[in-house]
Amino acid sequence: MPYLQSLYAKYTDQGLVVLGVNVSDDRAITREFLRERGVTFPNILDASSGAEEVYSRNYRVGTIPLNYLINGEGIVIDGWIGYLEGHARVNSALRTLGFGAAGSEP
Repeated sequence: MPYLQSLYAKYTDQGLVVLGVNVSDDRAITREFLRERGVTFPNILDASSGAEEVYSRNYRVGTIPLNYLINGEGIVIDGWIGYLEGHARVNSALRTLGFGAAGSEP
């Protein structure tokens, strides 16, 4: 999560949107988790059974964290499970979006 926060801090003024989605945790636990880690990018929390079902059935997600890079037209550029700080795949997707290579330091 620190890597996503660093991308948000570096590129948010250039139009990058980082959005967290949580469909499984308690609100208080989630807020404390985000606060302790200094996360300032927006996060959605809906732990209802309906949200969990849509997440697992429609998006076929069984493993988290799941990350997507989506362009301004809403097209998914890439997606991956886990955090790949400075990984070539992340850098390539960021370049495709026009943000240049992220490297391991924002």
